[in-house]
Amino acid sequence: MTEIRIEVFKANRGDCMLVSCEGETTTNILIDLGVEATYQDCVQKRLEELHSKGEHLDLLVLTHVDDDHIGGAKPFLEDNRLHGSSNKISVRDIWLNSYRHLSHERTSEAIGQRARNSISRQIVLPSTTEKTKISAEDGTTIAGILYKHNYPWNHAFDGQAVIAKNKPITINQEVKITVLTPTIEQIASLQKVWLKELKRKFPEIKFNNDQILDDAVFYASYYLEDDYVVDDAERISRGGVEINEGKFSEDPSVINASSITFILEFLDKRILFLADSPPSAVLEQLQALYPEMSPEQPLYFDAVKVSHHGSKRNTSSEFMEHISSERFIFSASGRYGHPHMETVSRILLKSPCESTRRLYFNYETHTSKNLFKDDWMKKYRYSCHFDQEIIRIPTENANQKGEADER
Repeated sequence: MTEIRIEVFKANRGDCMLVSCEGETTTNILIDLGVEATYQDCVQKRLEELHSKGEHLDLLVLTHVDDDHIGGAKPFLEDNRLHGSSNKISVRDIWLNSYRHLSHERTSEAIGQRARNSISRQIVLPSTTEKTKISAEDGTTIAGILYKHNYPWNHAFDGQAVIAKNKPITINQEVKITVLTPTIEQIASLQKVWLKELKRKFPEIKFNNDQILDDAVFYASYYLEDDYVVDDAERISRGGVEINEGKFSEDPSVINASSITFILEFLDKRILFLADSPPSAVLEQLQALYPEMSPEQPLYFDAVKVSHHGSKRNTSSEFMEHISSERFIFSASGRYGHPHMETVSRILLKSPCESTRRLYFNYETHTSKNLFKDDWMKKYRYSCHFDQEIIRIPTENANQKGEADER
């Protein structure tokens, strides 16, 4: 059977999905790695199974530098060791934007050894699983490990930034990916924020090509969350919950806006992965790629990974009016109230769909449990699926064409 399998791991408050396209060959794409514990708790065994079958990761997409998306990458990359003689599984390419991919003018002046040592000592991150700190010394941050073990880094983009293009990236003869964001403008905004924060935290820093600056960016971004993200964690009423779009106010986070979002196409299927992106930039890119797209002629996707764990700031009614799907995937543990009822409401009320929608949740949360109501499911034509290990989407070439995709 030719099909797409999407495994949505329990990544705590984060994202981690393995997409396997089963065709003439198997194409495996790992999207994010959740928090630090996600790798050992969920992903490690699965990657070992792939390796035992002679498979590899065609692509690892680390959508942006937030800890709930890249936290598990550190233990994975450390465990996997040297590219070319990997302990766990071979990785053909890794997409991740960092300092090295910025376009600002750089000085040839070196960072003095004393200042460099000082920066290295300061770059420490709290571990999410142990009462320790993660240090940049000896290449122990993600950037350091990528350098140290010579991993292919943005290889499909010739080592430059992963940015939106007006044509797809060919993974192989059956699979292609069209990057929607970040755009050049979003990378420019990210650069401004990163350079400002680096200078604030390390006044002696020189903006040259020193690899330690990639480590420093990861450190600075970890603490940028409180400074630049307007958190939408409003207290949830434990009383009645209604289907209601609510008022929309877009997520202002520059880092979330820099998320790598994309369309994955496999044979006749098309899936939209939205990372933590705000909707306006993605909608603008989709409209440029598909000029015919409109509320009267919405663009169909075989599945949509909902943005930012279902935050109400990252899914607008306008966006939903322009796309249609039978499957919406939420990666959310209930942290910050995610997924928000407003987001689900916008999907159910605004996204046109002739058949019953399937809502997939990798955790039971206050919102998802409230949605499990027979009268609502009948009225708004949806079904809820909890703890679904694998979402199966058969292609037109599948032996069981048209059958249900849930096991």
